[in-house]
Amino acid sequence: MSFTVINNPSYSPETGFTNAQFKRLDGLYLRAAAAKALNYRAVEVDFDEGLARYTYYKSESHAPYLQFIIRKVGPKTMMYEVFLHGKGRIAKSGVFERAFERLSSEIEDLF
Repeated sequence: MSFTVINNPSYSPETGFTNAQFKRLDGLYLRAAAAKALNYRAVEVDFDEGLARYTYYKSESHAPYLQFIIRKVGPKTMMYEVFLHGKGRIAKSGVFERAFERLSSEIEDLF
């Protein structure tokens, strides 16, 4: 019995921001809205720049409280950043889970 490794250069696994990740960001907002900690959100996408912003507000008339930025930094690489009003960038990672954990801990502190 022998094992052969097949190299297919045309195969590239799916990379980028997924629908499930977006649903997790939105679910976090919905939990905070139910607890009346956050009352408004905005989603901005710039396909030309490879940039998306998911912004959380305490109310529509206030400055953004938290912002989750998804930035395409390479052909297969995404960067996730979390900004907090008054502090600036509090998290930056190439791994969605790390940035999401920091975002959710900041929102949990509002409860």
